[in-house]
Amino acid sequence: MLGILGILVVAGLMLTVGVAPAIALSNDAAAGPFALAADLKIAKLQQKTQIYAKQNGKDVLLASFYTQNRAVITWDQVPASVKNATLGAEDPRFYDHGGVDPMGILSALVNNVVHGSNRGASTISQQYVKNVCIQEAELLPTQTQVDAAYAQCTGGIQRKLKEARNAIALEKQYTKDEILLGYLNIAGFGGRIYGIESAAQYYYGVHAKDLTIAQAASLMAIVNNPNYLRIDEKANLAANRTRRDYVLDTELKYKLISQAEHDAAIKTPITPKITPTTTGCAGAGSAAFFCDYVVNVVKNDPAFGKTVGERYNKLQSAGWRIYTTLDLGLQAKADASMKASVPAKSAPGTDLGGAAVSVEAGTGRILSMVESKRYDDTVSAATKGADYTATSVNYNTDTAYGGSAGFQPGSTFKIFTLIDWLENGHGLNEIVQGSTRPYPVGTFPCANPDGPWSPGNDTAGEGGYQTVLRGTEGSVNGVFTSMASKLKLCDIMQKSVELGFHRADNAPLEANPPAILGSNANTASPLTMASVYATIANKGIYCSSVAIDRIVSSDGTTVAPPTADCHRALPESIAIAVGYAFHDVLTSGTAYSDAGSLGGAWGFAKTGTTDFAHSTWVVGGSTKTVTAAWVGNVSGQANLRLIPGWSPSGLRAADARHPLWSGIMAANEAKYPGDTTWPAPATQYLTGQEIQVPDVTGATLADAKATLLAAGFQVKTGGSKPSPTVPSGSVVSTNPAAGTSAVAGAMVTLTKSSGAAPVQPTTAPTAPTTATVPPVTGSPLTQALATLSGAGFAQRTVTYAATGAPGCLVTQQTPTGGTPSTPTTTPIQLTVAGDQASCPAQ
Repeated sequence: MLGILGILVVAGLMLTVGVAPAIALSNDAAAGPFALAADLKIAKLQQKTQIYAKQNGKDVLLASFYTQNRAVITWDQVPASVKNATLGAEDPRFYDHGGVDPMGILSALVNNVVHGSNRGASTISQQYVKNVCIQEAELLPTQTQVDAAYAQCTGGIQRKLKEARNAIALEKQYTKDEILLGYLNIAGFGGRIYGIESAAQYYYGVHAKDLTIAQAASLMAIVNNPNYLRIDEKANLAANRTRRDYVLDTELKYKLISQAEHDAAIKTPITPKITPTTTGCAGAGSAAFFCDYVVNVVKNDPAFGKTVGERYNKLQSAGWRIYTTLDLGLQAKADASMKASVPAKSAPGTDLGGAAVSVEAGTGRILSMVESKRYDDTVSAATKGADYTATSVNYNTDTAYGGSAGFQPGSTFKIFTLIDWLENGHGLNEIVQGSTRPYPVGTFPCANPDGPWSPGNDTAGEGGYQTVLRGTEGSVNGVFTSMASKLKLCDIMQKSVELGFHRADNAPLEANPPAILGSNANTASPLTMASVYATIANKGIYCSSVAIDRIVSSDGTTVAPPTADCHRALPESIAIAVGYAFHDVLTSGTAYSDAGSLGGAWGFAKTGTTDFAHSTWVVGGSTKTVTAAWVGNVSGQANLRLIPGWSPSGLRAADARHPLWSGIMAANEAKYPGDTTWPAPATQYLTGQEIQVPDVTGATLADAKATLLAAGFQVKTGGSKPSPTVPSGSVVSTNPAAGTSAVAGAMVTLTKSSGAAPVQPTTAPTAPTTATVPPVTGSPLTQALATLSGAGFAQRTVTYAATGAPGCLVTQQTPTGGTPSTPTTTPIQLTVAGDQASCPAQ
């Protein structure tokens, strides 16, 4: 009865197709995955997605993702050994029937009823249609939909009829070679191995085109019952050989191979060479955390699908080739710097870690991303404890991208106060109070809460009045709180947003006074801080970070990846001034130990140490690359300054950030050398606001000091001087003088009055002395001059009359001898007989 029923079903099917094909191929009663009929198309298969990085200019595979490990091949890559083995195993009359093989069905029914076997009768076309149905079912968004569709693909006589109808429709649209190729690419070979190419690589370590007759038959034998015939399990080898030999016998029967080829293949033992292909990021080595970030970029971007599930399905099935920004050469050197600076294992009783990421200024491309711990997405730190040296948490990124909740940025956040300071007309050489002091409620309008607040400096003795430039070099808290008190906290916070700063957990920023020093709940990732500081290197143009350069789909078309959002966030002049200040941090400030890593390139940096050294940072770089390096508590509150010798380099934990950053930047500079110079800031950003010195003449010292302090000056008393108009003890003058302009915060010296000067006694003027002019007419000139000098007459004029008279005698004088005159004021005129050469007036 089974045999008769089977024949009737097949005969009825073929009659329907033969008599009324148009009706059979357009009937819409067949709902679900099999409602394809005449417009059935060769399916786009699930393929593994591969992620690549660059090394020495070549693309190197980092990781593969798939639910079905499949590599699609073309017909010219299918050798005769595979083609013949497929026909022998599944459908020897494939090139003769029209999609359904009545003779094959009849033969199978007879064998099954008479001999009790379980022989199938589906043609390759029918099997292909069924596999397409199953694959489309597996891609549905919910498990309920998957299960329902799968049931339609695999159960019941109705399914068999629809399958046959679609197989006939398929053969009306495609050639036999196209159908066979589709089958070879879609067939399952056990586990997650799909398609002949991946099967050849996994089971024998070769490409499909290189399979021998025996190997091809062994692989096609698996398709009959993959769970029991797969040859990566030793227990299955005997059963696989039995099935393989059956395939070879069928090939010989249908003259697909020669007797000699058959006999040689039968004698060949089955010796698989299992070559596993890992899936996921675990096999990406030191780049595993970057790989994980790329995966999360795809999962988070709506451009790849409406839901996270849809996006992840595409990642595992779309067959993309994702070419990333990662430079494996720099990655290896960054990893070496991490291992030399930060150990994977925490100090006893702590949970410490390190992370560092480099971006290219001007593009946002991530060049390297390293972490102190090994990547392991099979366990969590919560289950293994703080001593475990692996984690799946990426410390470099935001929570939504596989990262932690971020870390307090500490003094690296001071960049935003400095920017707002300069944008409000202040300068680097303005002088502010560097000593900390309590700030009452109302000091920071818009803060929530506003205060009171009593910050402290990190090191004793670093306070006192100083320029903003010096305070930046030393990262003096008091300097930046003084600056912030002259600004608006909300403006500072807004400036941080404009430069891409955000919390790693995506919560709203808190605007309270401790935010000024980066010591509140505004935790951030190293990748965020690297992008912020790259804005300075790029002279004010901010670029969001990107990890993917391009994506190519399995058919060769491109898929648009997320691109960097590059826009001007700062005036170039402001960025230049900030870079100027942070250059001094690197050369003579808190990051001076790192300056040598840049060689001859210009560089800049800012350090950060949070309260009690729970987190430590160095962020900065050159004009080409910027690195953010963090070392701190993953959880807990250990003081890194109290952990000596933890770093492999022998440094205490709080100092491990410096060799970490330096090692990475040295490698970056060798590959991407930065500029050797940086523009000088405009004068206005150096001098800043100049204030007119108030006139405090006549004021008491206390009142004068109060007036000058209120105007923004420092004040000291420098001495006293008498004044006929200013009472003793009051201010008589200032230096700089009243009415002149001086830089804000400059020192003004007060001079107080000592009262009116004492009156000195006066004496009557002495009357001029008179004398008689000596007579010198007839005397030699030298004698006459001597006589006049002796009488006190020093003013003499000599006139020469060349008469030839000997002796150079005086012939005339005025006034004449005997005239009363005042020697000090009376000039004597002499006339001499002779010339000047003979009678000099000496």
